[in-house]
Amino acid sequence: MRLGEELQERSNGQIEVNVYSSGSQYSGATVPVALAQGAIDMGAPLHQHLTKVIPEANVPLLPMFYGVEPEVIRQLWDGPAGDRLNELIESKLNVKVIGGYFDLGYGSVFTTTKKIVVPSDMDGLKMRVPGGAATLSRYEALGAVPVVISISDVPQALQRGAVDGIWSTQESVRSSKLFDSGIKYGFEDRQAFLQYVPMISRKAWDSYPPDLQDLIQTTWNDLVSEARKNALGLQEEARQSNADNGIETVDPDPEALAETRAKLMATQPALIEELGISKEFAELVEAELAKIMN
Repeated sequence: MRLGEELQERSNGQIEVNVYSSGSQYSGATVPVALAQGAIDMGAPLHQHLTKVIPEANVPLLPMFYGVEPEVIRQLWDGPAGDRLNELIESKLNVKVIGGYFDLGYGSVFTTTKKIVVPSDMDGLKMRVPGGAATLSRYEALGAVPVVISISDVPQALQRGAVDGIWSTQESVRSSKLFDSGIKYGFEDRQAFLQYVPMISRKAWDSYPPDLQDLIQTTWNDLVSEARKNALGLQEEARQSNADNGIETVDPDPEALAETRAKLMATQPALIEELGISKEFAELVEAELAKIMN
């Protein structure tokens, strides 16, 4: 991990970093609790992994982000909206967010038998989703039938025809070799841009003197642009690898995305209330997003 190497070098060995990758210690969903309890010092859960404790972490999955460019989303969370979300994360999880979020990539649609060209082509399809009211609502509004299935059961569900497709990323499809389970088509409609939140447990953070705290934050923010670029490259490589294995990916027309986003926005007020998201926070995010997009 580049961050660990940089911190050890820049701190002249005062900071030692042991990296546990691929969920060998804690799965993504359990990382926030482990950090809050001080069981681990540092982690980077996805926003979705924070939603059980912090309803506002559902906001990146709301309709307002449908079809939005990654540069816009990064700029948004690097600004006042991200500052406010970080305050909520820090207070509720007893952690320190050390800097900008880094990317996993877009969640996109992948199907077995039907090629999706416009969002309305999803009408009637049974789509596996990871869960969460925001994702379920989005697929229902698109006319699809969302089905919550464990990730470990996805290959068999695809092979048996229990679902017609999944919501995933190019890299997840590649790494799981889901082309061997029947995935033939991809549709990159930019439903949601998935990002990781880098954080340190308050117990560990408070153990460092101010100069090392500054060093940690400076080092992370020096590296986050590279991390984002690498993530984008990884998804592009995965898309090519999936193409080499027979998956045809469609990039939808921007006008179709804008029309679908407008349709989905009608569901947003009720969704904000259902998820328990602060209306003030949702309004802040929507206002900041509008500033950037306009």
